[in-house]
Amino acid sequence: MDNSKVVDSTTSIITKKDVVINSRVMEIFEAEPDLEMYISEASKSTETHNHLQSYIVYTINVGPLTVKRRYSEFETLRTCLIKIFPTVLVPPIPEKQTLASNLTTTTKNIESHFPTANESHASNDPLNLIEYRKRMLAVFLNRCMALPQIKTCRYFLTFLDPETNFSDFLALKETQTLQKLSIYRLAPFDPLLNLDNQLYRTLPLPAASSFSMFPELAGEEQFENFVKFEKKFTKYEAVLDNISKTNKRLVKHFSEMGPDITELGSSFKALSLIQDSDSIENLGRVFDRSLIYNTQLREITNLRFLDKLIELRNFTKIAKKIIQYNRNKAVQLKIVEKSLQDSRAKFKEYQKQEEEIRKIDAMASRATGSATSGNSSAESPLTDAELQSALYVNSKKPFYGKIPGISKLNNVILKYTDSNPDQTRKNRFYNLRLKIYQLERQQEILEEELGKINDEVWDELVRFHEWFRGVLAQIVVDYNRQLGEFIHMNLEAWEGCYNR
Repeated sequence: MDNSKVVDSTTSIITKKDVVINSRVMEIFEAEPDLEMYISEASKSTETHNHLQSYIVYTINVGPLTVKRRYSEFETLRTCLIKIFPTVLVPPIPEKQTLASNLTTTTKNIESHFPTANESHASNDPLNLIEYRKRMLAVFLNRCMALPQIKTCRYFLTFLDPETNFSDFLALKETQTLQKLSIYRLAPFDPLLNLDNQLYRTLPLPAASSFSMFPELAGEEQFENFVKFEKKFTKYEAVLDNISKTNKRLVKHFSEMGPDITELGSSFKALSLIQDSDSIENLGRVFDRSLIYNTQLREITNLRFLDKLIELRNFTKIAKKIIQYNRNKAVQLKIVEKSLQDSRAKFKEYQKQEEEIRKIDAMASRATGSATSGNSSAESPLTDAELQSALYVNSKKPFYGKIPGISKLNNVILKYTDSNPDQTRKNRFYNLRLKIYQLERQQEILEEELGKINDEVWDELVRFHEWFRGVLAQIVVDYNRQLGEFIHMNLEAWEGCYNR
């Protein structure tokens, strides 16, 4: 294999043309509706000029196309897809684990997944992890391809394009912004077209404790339905986790039995030579066959049961995350509503102060005989363009202007040094009006989107639960059938020994 072609890390500089949805990949999808992508190879890259150590590259076969990607690029792709489609269950990928750490230990979730006769060798061999990743990353790609939204997504198609340097694509401003922004500061249904929309970029971020501030949410019927789903998936996760751990221990036990079965087979064969007994020799052969059957049982449990079970368990975690997203968007709306209520109350106080100041100014003007100045400019209607511009300018303020407590200090200093307090007061009044307009627009957007988010998340959970139940039932049926075949083969071997 030509290692120089493992990853196109420096061979291309991405341009605007490269970002256009790749028609070649789409043509392959359309020409082969039953296409199944697979990872044919995992090899170590020799390109170390940008890295302190070598890394594993996975060769993806997409019909006639072959593309090579790193595990970290799979991670980034999935992160982007989650932010582009926050109400969709984006399939899981195998959990992150560096090959370096695998040389000394295995994570608790992959531990004992591929035990061998020599347990110390298993924990010191990263090949098991690589093979596991190959299988599950291929499953991830095919599950993504089965989702219409993701199948036509530019990020997914670019990832599968062998002529595109995905690292360059990730370095684009759009992609950098997408990765940097919180999912709660992205438009839920058209995030890529709203990356610069300041109304989204200034939304409040719901904290873990924010939900307790709005107990009225817990009483809503739809919320209660989501909670029922969440509890159900939590139970599934716990049971599947326990089944996985128990089966891993069993597989480890079967693996540890290997040397003993081999030794028994050899000992009985040696005994048959001394005794000159065919029946004892047959017994030794049965133990040899039992070793083969045990190996087959480990493969059945690992590849046809545990892999699928772990994937389903990870799916339950993803389902709980989109429920959490739905809940936090509702909390976000409540935070905006509360801020709007507080700002309006503050605005009324400002209006009273302004009215008092105008009365005083009017009295002073009558006493001196001078004309009073109007205040029409302060009441001019605000526009979205004006709001976007103001929020953008505010976001570009230097960091020291955002240090907690600095505003209060500035206000104290300004109180004694302000050369034009009248203009300062008007500016504060204008900024408060701008803040209220911002919150009103954000409230409108969130109210409109929340209903759609609720509907889409609910539909997604209903579809997922139906699919989950069917797949889980089929996995158990297949596993039971395979265990039955294993028991039948063992029984035939032992019956053959006694009947000879």
